[in-house]
Amino acid sequence: MIKNILNLLLILIFFSCSSDENFSVKKIEETKPNSPKLKYDFPLLVGKPLHITKKINSEIFKDFLDIDINKEHKSIFENVWGTKENSIPILSDLTYSINTLNKKMYSVTLNADGCGAYCEFFSTTYNYDLSNGHRIYLDSIFSKKGKKELLLLISSEKRKEIESYILKINNEVVSKQDKNRLNQTIELYKNCLNSLPFNSLEFIDFKIIDKTIVLTSERCSNHAERALDELGDYQFIIKQSQINSLLNKYGKNILN
Repeated sequence: MIKNILNLLLILIFFSCSSDENFSVKKIEETKPNSPKLKYDFPLLVGKPLHITKKINSEIFKDFLDIDINKEHKSIFENVWGTKENSIPILSDLTYSINTLNKKMYSVTLNADGCGAYCEFFSTTYNYDLSNGHRIYLDSIFSKKGKKELLLLISSEKRKEIESYILKINNEVVSKQDKNRLNQTIELYKNCLNSLPFNSLEFIDFKIIDKTIVLTSERCSNHAERALDELGDYQFIIKQSQINSLLNKYGKNILN
């Protein structure tokens, strides 16, 4: 029987923390009942102040696993790994990677296969300020002018990548059978170009690794068009030194 995970969390947090601000991550590992091949991993932030780690863990668990860890439950995964009535898990193949963990900041990327109308792999990154437990958003670390310049920068990079790929496949010699698919792919990317430039940072996923900001923009295709889309998600790797002038005071402080 799986013991109450809430008690486990409290025990881990209590015994794993030192008297100063010393944060670490414990891995929670479980297998789906009656499906030993389906393993689930999830990060648990531990350390003091306790109200900071509790706030961060509660928010991530609620947002990603749809579970309130402050209420009684058998497993933190009980709302996502399927039921007897519906054996298809909402989430499976959960993994994570720690991007940054220091006295200032916690950045973690969660990966999973998500199933709704269809199943698809996805990743979500959470960035937190460890001084207060507040989530860090891109909007919060750039100045007003900096946001505009960043949007223009990543819009330009995405446009270059798409236009370069269109030029490449336009020059390919293909059969008549493949020509229709090629035209559909080109149309997909032209429509994507029409959505540029970006006008908001809201839907740009980001993680911070060793003074480098990694931005990710979703692919051009929806699920039905996925087979036409060879480029996939768009990733922009930017050194902090390149954009230091675009950061506001808070951004410079949290990244240094």
